[in-house]
Amino acid sequence: MGDGKGSQNPGFGDRVRTLRAAAGLTQAELAEQASVSERTISDLERGLRGAVYQATARQLAGALGVSAADLPGFLSEARGKAPESARAGEFDTFDRGGRVPIPLTRLLGRENELTRATSLINDPAVRMVTIVGSGGIGKTRLAIEVANTSRAGDGGGSFFVSLSATDDPDMVLPLIAKAVGLTPEIGEMQLAVSRRLGDEPTLVLLDTFEHLVAAAPAVGSLIEACPTLTVLATSRVPLRVRGEHEVPLQPLAVRAGAQQPANAPAVELFIERASAVAPGFDTSPSTIEVAAEICSRLDGLPLAIELAAARVRHMPIGDLRRELDHRLDPLVGGARDLPARQQTMRGTLDWSYALLGASDMRLFRSLAAFRGGFGRDAVAAISRSVEAGEGVDPMASLMDLVDSSLVLAGAGASGEARYQLLDVTREYAVERSTVAGEFEGLRRRHADYYLALAQRAEPELRGSQQRDWYARLHDDEANFRSALTWALEVGEAEAALRLAGALWMFWRWAGLFLEGRAWLDAALATGEDCPLEVRCQGMWGAGWLAYHHGDYARTGELGRQMLTILAGNDDQLLRRNALTLVGNSALAEERDEDAIAALQEALTLCESLGTSWHLATSLLNLGTTYLHAGDDAESRRLNERALAMYEELGDQHFAARARIQVGYAWLLTADTERAAGLMTRAMEMAAEIGDAWGMADGLEAIATLHSESDPRQAALLAGAAAQLRERIAMRPHPSDGVINRRYLERARGLIGVEEFDAAWAKGAAMTPEEAVVLALA
Repeated sequence: MGDGKGSQNPGFGDRVRTLRAAAGLTQAELAEQASVSERTISDLERGLRGAVYQATARQLAGALGVSAADLPGFLSEARGKAPESARAGEFDTFDRGGRVPIPLTRLLGRENELTRATSLINDPAVRMVTIVGSGGIGKTRLAIEVANTSRAGDGGGSFFVSLSATDDPDMVLPLIAKAVGLTPEIGEMQLAVSRRLGDEPTLVLLDTFEHLVAAAPAVGSLIEACPTLTVLATSRVPLRVRGEHEVPLQPLAVRAGAQQPANAPAVELFIERASAVAPGFDTSPSTIEVAAEICSRLDGLPLAIELAAARVRHMPIGDLRRELDHRLDPLVGGARDLPARQQTMRGTLDWSYALLGASDMRLFRSLAAFRGGFGRDAVAAISRSVEAGEGVDPMASLMDLVDSSLVLAGAGASGEARYQLLDVTREYAVERSTVAGEFEGLRRRHADYYLALAQRAEPELRGSQQRDWYARLHDDEANFRSALTWALEVGEAEAALRLAGALWMFWRWAGLFLEGRAWLDAALATGEDCPLEVRCQGMWGAGWLAYHHGDYARTGELGRQMLTILAGNDDQLLRRNALTLVGNSALAEERDEDAIAALQEALTLCESLGTSWHLATSLLNLGTTYLHAGDDAESRRLNERALAMYEELGDQHFAARARIQVGYAWLLTADTERAAGLMTRAMEMAAEIGDAWGMADGLEAIATLHSESDPRQAALLAGAAAQLRERIAMRPHPSDGVINRRYLERARGLIGVEEFDAAWAKGAAMTPEEAVVLALA
């Protein structure tokens, strides 16, 4: 998790314990030497804290005597990652959850800029710093080094937000909110982020801002609303907001100065990258001189140098120099309307592209359609449509592009191999595919592929592999946005509505209610002529996202609209879905009789379908309503049937939900022992699959369970649950809320308002992992 206290990582705790023992230190002594709390050391060694902030990790490394050679692995484990998971590229572009990536290579030639930027970031009076420079000059690499070495985020944490995956300025604040662990509701963005960050110093790195400068005033307002927030941005242009401090980035020096006996930074970078791809690379003075000539031809641009150095795998450095001279000569003095550095970057990419084989060129152009990262299956599916020819293996070409440093390789949240183009490289790929007349066709095939993926995943999110499928969809979040944007822009209303309708459960899992509702509303507005089942699927998803967002009136409205357009249609499942929205909206508005009538009819329609997720959920919905209406026995009967079906289907999320409902039914009849067993198992299940929604439900249920036997514990857990719900913007189920409030009022009465509120506040300060451990103790 982005707050530095993610899922349990006993491996790192074991490493800290082993190194501490070898150094002959007690926990207290290590804490003192590393300038951290003894509680931090204790939690790490017990596996209760899965990750620590980068500055803290470096302090621990220094106190434990970690060698320079072992430091990258130590820092990687400190982030909750095994060292072997680090990729061989520059840094982990695909890291999720807002973490600042861990650099795996040295930062060369940026000592002055690093000192200036770090000094600014560490100054409490400076709230906004922008690293400015041309494409490929190394802005992101420097910013990551600053974020990892500064102390600005020591308290609240440092967060990384890549802006390259969106073209919508309105997405900047939601992406920041998501990085810090929130999905705030409409009108509460700044307030929610401010509450989330609290009083601890926090650093947010906004990478690649230049195409979203319209969002700069909103970021400025966010900084004003969050007194402890510091923003570090990278951009090709200044953002022009109040209080902004610029750190301009120039090309690397290509010749060593008189007082600098070592190689110039640009040459050092070339040698380092060339040695990485060609073990035993010659570093004699004559070779270094050729490398210096190459770096001079490339004007010291880091990305251009890395692209060139990757070629020593395939040709001697002398041939490389001749090829480079030949390819770039025609570009000297051309395109006067472009900055000189951009001319050089374009020339370098022209040169790298010209060295590719025909099949590699075709594949490179086909990658222009992707946003963010992409997997092998997507590459294979889309590239086969670009006249690749018989017998051509797209994976072989993809590996060639990785070898040429035109494509970065890494791993996604799902653990599968992922690839990505740097922004400047993607822009070049778009230009090339446009010139070749391929780009619009690529966008269409891209949208077709991701529509098929979303439709395949939609039922899987209700089955035994739901967590794996969620991770897979999470990896492609930017590609889904791109596909939806294209479909709406070109008037492909049915494709947009099918895609949005297939993704609603993913958005619910991810807590992206605002974004999901916006996509579905836009698709529904343009899709009035779409097939009935497509419209109903979109309305069904929009209704549930509205429900979990607390907009119960909208849920009921969509349900009634579905019933209207279904008049005369005999599709039982679609009618069941409409009645489910109507019934749950009535329940939320405490109209129990209306809710029971609608949900009973929905269940009757489902009974003929046999065991299915929809039947189990109709049982759960009706059982929950009877619980709210006071019929504990009927509620238990229905929910026990639902539980059995969910377990047969392998849906752990809803099986946990059903267990909690059965537990509430037993609790209301004073059978706390049975209730405790069911609620505890539900809490364990939610934690096992990392289900934040289920964890919040479980914390509230166990808080209710303890309200009389241990009222302070109840307040602690209720506070932790409330904080978790604020992070994921998921409101509690209205029926559960009635029960929770009733029992927590008893707890408040037993220990008094002051002690109850103090315990609540302490619980709200816990991490979800700490709260789960407490709940299961």
